Amino acid sequence: MSTTLPPAITERLEFGATTLVAASLGRVPIAGVALLEADELRLLEVRGMPRGQDELLSLCRQTVEADELVVIAQPRRSLGRAIHLFAGVPIRGDDLLPIGVLFVASREVRHLDNVVLEALLALGGQLERELGAERATRAREVRGRVVSKVWGASDLAEVLQLCLDEVCAHAGWPFGHACVPAGDGTGDLVSAKLWHGADDDRFGRLREILAETRVSAGTGLSGEAAAALGPKWMDDLGLDGLGAGSGFAFPVHSEDGVVAVLEFFAPDVRRPGQCVLDLATELGREAGLAVARMSDRAELARCQATLRETLHRLRTLIGTAHDAFIALDGDGRVTEWNAAAERMFGWPRADIMGRTLANTIVPQRFRADHVAGIARLEATGEGSVLGRRIELAALHRDGQEFPIELYVWQPEPTGPYRFNAFVRDISERKEAERALRDAFAREQEVVEELRGLDRVKTEFVANVSHELRTPLTSISGYLELLVDGTAGDLTEDQREMTSIIQRNTRRLLRLVEDILTVGKIDSGQFQPSVEPTDLGSLVEAVVESVEPAAARKAITLVRQVTPDPIMVRADPDQLDRALLNVLSNAVKFTQAVGTVVIRVRRIGDEARITVADTGIGIPQDELPKLFSRFFRSSLAIEHEIQGTGLGLAIVKHIVDRHGGNISVASRAGEGTMVTIVLPVDPEAGSEAGSEADSAQP
Repeated sequence: MSTTLPPAITERLEFGATTLVAASLGRVPIAGVALLEADELRLLEVRGMPRGQDELLSLCRQTVEADELVVIAQPRRSLGRAIHLFAGVPIRGDDLLPIGVLFVASREVRHLDNVVLEALLALGGQLERELGAERATRAREVRGRVVSKVWGASDLAEVLQLCLDEVCAHAGWPFGHACVPAGDGTGDLVSAKLWHGADDDRFGRLREILAETRVSAGTGLSGEAAAALGPKWMDDLGLDGLGAGSGFAFPVHSEDGVVAVLEFFAPDVRRPGQCVLDLATELGREAGLAVARMSDRAELARCQATLRETLHRLRTLIGTAHDAFIALDGDGRVTEWNAAAERMFGWPRADIMGRTLANTIVPQRFRADHVAGIARLEATGEGSVLGRRIELAALHRDGQEFPIELYVWQPEPTGPYRFNAFVRDISERKEAERALRDAFAREQEVVEELRGLDRVKTEFVANVSHELRTPLTSISGYLELLVDGTAGDLTEDQREMTSIIQRNTRRLLRLVEDILTVGKIDSGQFQPSVEPTDLGSLVEAVVESVEPAAARKAITLVRQVTPDPIMVRADPDQLDRALLNVLSNAVKFTQAVGTVVIRVRRIGDEARITVADTGIGIPQDELPKLFSRFFRSSLAIEHEIQGTGLGLAIVKHIVDRHGGNISVASRAGEGTMVTIVLPVDPEAGSEAGSEADSAQP
């Protein structure tokens, strides 16, 4: 059993884009769409195979019958076959029965993987939605056309014949018949002798039988539809010899009851789609109302009463509206003025009616423009304020001006000019806007003041740090002289004390340098001076700098540096500082007898430096904060490891300024790995030492 599409629907659809997408998805030359029309499967669009389409049509029929995705692959040696790959996606109607096929094919054996098949299924679903949308559009057009005509029809026969013809044409059912109540109080239905397709020889005997049949209430196809006040269908009537393999019916009814029942038949086994049933329900109701009103003059009176009530409600609504409502005639004289307008402008309704608006609520300086605007509208039909919300100044009766929002429209597009307008007093809104602007201006002043304070703070910190660095440098120099024995040999106790002083002096110097660097970053003065730099040599020098600290903790330093030069465009001093900071952190946060591995390699156009340690690690939830200024890990605080929290923030700034990026991977208690990626110097060429990014450092 299947449904069918009338040609009126498929004629307005283009399938070229769909078949092109299908062929591209399957990477095959042949694609197309076949749909059921008037009980026959037809190829409506085929690309890539202009001749020999019978085999395609046969494969499409198999897909419709299977009602599921069909994929057929036949080797070339298959006798009598031109198609050796076929994939068909069933296209279903709104009753979920197949109405056609979207297919791709090839003269060669090819394989379609699941991704392609899923894409074809999705494309078939899109085609189903397009067909559904077209069916819905067609149904709306039919409904609109029928409704407009039945309300102008002169009698019941004209209404029923119109519905028969339109439904048969839209739904593709070849034969239709109308029956009406017998009029004897039994509720039986008899033929109205109205038909569609009466000249079709297939339905001659069926017409004779229906013309003489009296259907009892609630029995048979039409009787059940009348009793249910809704559409009914039978998939298999079993009357193939009469040309009635299947049928459906719907009642034409109003509040007073059933006016008629329209029934439709087809020689094959089918069912009407949901779209057709919905259309039938709407047409039955609308046609029934139209018929009822033909003979019921009281309905007209009720409509007039309803109209009067609506007008009364509208006047009440306008009269009690919060916004002022004003109506003007073509000369600009007031013809309507509600209570809100009285309150807003100070003019009582009795005093303002008939007055010219320009001489009452329009300020003197705008009156000439107001009169000119009305004249221009009358001359050209164009108005600058019609259909737009505009802000103007209005005049109160006491002479005070105030801001308003105005919306003007014409209640009638033709005939003499009349204008309606809603007016809103926006004095409070304007006052709020002014207050907001003032607040914003004050906020900007505060922002500028804070920026000034920040600049003062930055300059103060920089000056203080500079002043601290000078004596610290002097202290550090004299300590070097003491340690070297320039002032005489030192005892062991003295050497231990000077060692502590040296260590803390260097710590203070690093802190001062970090603070100065942060100040330069904030002021935009911290810029790299780049030059070709060998990354391997730089890393070797940094490793040598931290070897004494590693040796004191019995930490093993492992170098993995390629012997081939890896050239980058960098500021050697800044990059040295960044690498020294990362490697020093690795040594500082690694417990005694641990390991720190530093690896340098080139991957494509990137240089990658990784520093991995077996230290205390960093909790996962703290990793996003790691490059924030002054942030220190909770584990560092817990283990009483000294630091300011500025180092990694400076490192990130240096790496960013070099066009690179830095990332950290770590787990608490399992160690940390820091990765720095920098672009390779493009003028250095491609060395053979590049390696694939396949192994972890």
